[in-house]
Amino acid sequence: MKLLLWIWVLLIGESHEYVRLTNLKCESFDKSYIDFPECRLKVLGRGIIAANIHVKVLKLPINRMVIRFITYRKLNGYHPFLFNVSKELCRSLKHPNRLDVFYWFYTAFMPYSNLNHTCPFNNDVYVRNCTLNDGMFIKVPLPKGTYKLTLDMDDGIETWVSIISIYFDIDVD
Repeated sequence: MKLLLWIWVLLIGESHEYVRLTNLKCESFDKSYIDFPECRLKVLGRGIIAANIHVKVLKLPINRMVIRFITYRKLNGYHPFLFNVSKELCRSLKHPNRLDVFYWFYTAFMPYSNLNHTCPFNNDVYVRNCTLNDGMFIKVPLPKGTYKLTLDMDDGIETWVSIISIYFDIDVD
C-alpha cells in the first residue's frame, strides 16, 4: 500500500506544471484596416488569467490574410525558438492539416474565439476569456521558461497591418 502511495505522489501528486499568461500587446500599423478596441488580460480567479482581444476589421470582407506565427524564448532577451511559420489563414481554415503546428495552436484557441468559419470574414474577431492550460501544450512540449508568441497579420498585399504579442510562462516558480 505504501508503494502505491509513493508511486502516486511521484507521478501525479508532485506535478507542479502550469502555464500562465503574463502580458498581452496588440499593435496596429494600419489604423484604416485593423484596430484593437480591447486587448487586455483579465484575472478570473486566483492564479487564473485570461486574455480578451477584440480585433475590429475596418475593411470588410476579408478574403485573404497571411499570418506569420513566431515563438520566442527568453534567454537574455527574446530569441526566435522552434517555430517561424507563415500561413494563408483562409486556406488553412478551409483545408486544415492536423500535422501543422498552426493547426495545433488554432484548435487550442478556437473554443474562446468566433473565428470558427472560413473566409470571407464579414465581422470583427473576438477572443473572450482565453486561458492557457497544460493540455494545450501536449503536442508541442516546450521546456520550462518564459515565451513570447507573435501573430503578425498581412492584408494579402505584402503589407503587415498588425501584430499581437502574447507573453506566457511555462512551469516557472
